[in-house]
Amino acid sequence: MRPRTFLTAALLMLAACGNGDPVGTGFVLSLRAAQARWESSGIESYEITVRRLCFCGFVEPVRVRVVDGTIVSRTVVSSGEPVPHSYAVHIPHVPGLFAIVEEAAVAADELDASFDAVYGFPTEISIDGDEVAVDDELVFLAEAFTPIP
Repeated sequence: MRPRTFLTAALLMLAACGNGDPVGTGFVLSLRAAQARWESSGIESYEITVRRLCFCGFVEPVRVRVVDGTIVSRTVVSSGEPVPHSYAVHIPHVPGLFAIVEEAAVAADELDASFDAVYGFPTEISIDGDEVAVDDELVFLAEAFTPIP
């Protein structure tokens, strides 16, 4: 069984159990539809602005440049400087945004996500990892998507 197929089956089983998991069948179906839109676009090179909001330090908007599926740069929008290496690993490209949604779907107490209507990439991801923990909430915003020919 392909890994994505296995994950879909696992998410649907969790949703069907009604055991307090943060996603339902409708969410899983909209996630899969969004992923299908992204994959069918065939876009491998693009720029996207990603902002990670949390109580964790660096929260500046970052312009992520991806060429042939590989991140080639992460630039702080306000300064034009490269993102400090210690924070760069926390600023994903589109496949990384999808991975964040999938991980949160099985591990977080609360999850909400919105997807781009045309390309399908996550435009907003809101995660509360632990209902009783304070200041563990995490939000990713993605905008200003531009395919690179």
